Amino acid sequence: MNSTDVIKVNKVFNSFEELFKQIQINDGMTISFHHHLREGDNVMFQVLKSIQKIGVKGVTLACTSLMNTHDFIADMLGDGTVSKIQTSGLKGKLACMALSGEMPEPVIFRSHGSRARAVSDGELKVDIAFIAASAADIFGNANALDGPSAFGSLGYGVWEAKNAKKTVIVTDYLSQSILRDISISQSYTDAVMIVPSIGNTAGVKAGSLKEKGNPRDSVIASNVANTIINCGMELDQSAIQMGSGSVSLQVGRHLNGYMKERGKKFKFGLGGITQDLIDMLNDGTVDSLLDVQSFDPKACYSIKNNKNHHEIDVNTYANPLNKSSAVNFLDIAVLSATEIDTDWNVNVLTGSDGSIIGAIGGHQDVAAASKITIIAAPLFRNRIGVIRKKVNTVVTPGENVDILVTDFGIAVKESRQDIIKSLTDKGIKVLKIEDLYKKCISFTSEPRTISFTDKVAGIVQAPDGKVQDYIYKKV
Repeated sequence: MNSTDVIKVNKVFNSFEELFKQIQINDGMTISFHHHLREGDNVMFQVLKSIQKIGVKGVTLACTSLMNTHDFIADMLGDGTVSKIQTSGLKGKLACMALSGEMPEPVIFRSHGSRARAVSDGELKVDIAFIAASAADIFGNANALDGPSAFGSLGYGVWEAKNAKKTVIVTDYLSQSILRDISISQSYTDAVMIVPSIGNTAGVKAGSLKEKGNPRDSVIASNVANTIINCGMELDQSAIQMGSGSVSLQVGRHLNGYMKERGKKFKFGLGGITQDLIDMLNDGTVDSLLDVQSFDPKACYSIKNNKNHHEIDVNTYANPLNKSSAVNFLDIAVLSATEIDTDWNVNVLTGSDGSIIGAIGGHQDVAAASKITIIAAPLFRNRIGVIRKKVNTVVTPGENVDILVTDFGIAVKESRQDIIKSLTDKGIKVLKIEDLYKKCISFTSEPRTISFTDKVAGIVQAPDGKVQDYIYKKV
């Protein structure tokens, strides 16, 4: 080949009309999006509105999660633009549509690890991945660390770009020079679509990531930290994930002080990375951070400037087909729950009234792999008990849970006699989960039974792709 044979491809587009002439989108295709921008995302709206405008129908929407800001999709389900949804979580109008039986097909719910598996083993075949990136260059390299809308790790987008048939980077910042930090290589990028704005990074910290600051959460966080410190696990050089809830955000501060006083250091912190974990990295109480999703835009500076803050893709994070995935090396995990039952099954997807209110996230993946899995939850919320005889939806099976920490005490599974002995030897009272259930209903009384039809509204997968549970249409 000589120089005259080389074809130079212009990957940059400024209108969706021109983009769709190059990247053909047809009826029935599967398209994907990530949710790193959470409630601040504006990419999905711009892309889907453009698809709706050209009259494409029957699209399968494969998202790492859907938030309240994506309520507009309800209209697209109504006119047939979108026909199926696959996601980790669902909220707002879309959740109501699913439970009322208005969705054309049951929603498929997967954990982040299960989605990575589904993409890699071909269960989920993505025709076009639309990836929000805060920066791209003219060659198609992309990251989420530069530009006015920088949001941190691009962990979900990286794996999607490597596996989708076509990859479109959607950005509001185009560099004429090659980016210094490259999360997605130009080799995987078919087009770069320039838009006025990919979204508002203030929305990254919305919802569960907002610290509530109420006394109840402070008590639970203190109890969790005390449990971790005294559970018998050697914390020095152990690995930890602390989840995204308000309680988890406070646990890190307790552990940071404890580890700093004793000159100890966690080997790594994993998962969604908060400012508190970044503080621990800077304070020397954690050696490395493995960041699949930044829960604070300030993570951009840390990833760019701290060699021990690593951006990882979701395959590295939790794909069960990847035996070297990071969750397999976890020692301690702190996770939340909407419900937990006396068989230790955990629900993080639906509420006590059966409504879809949450997301699986990495809950299943982390609980299955961690040596010690702690569920942190209040005994009741808004006078509704969190501990039940049977949860509405089994998301994480009880066999993968070890400890429940509440504002009214700590329960440890009978099979974990090692933890029970360690805690009791340290003077910490250990209860049975049935004891906490009785305490719970003494405040809330027995929960009422919810009526459902036999129509399936959602299918909850286990990480390996098998059906974990079903969500049914409400009566």
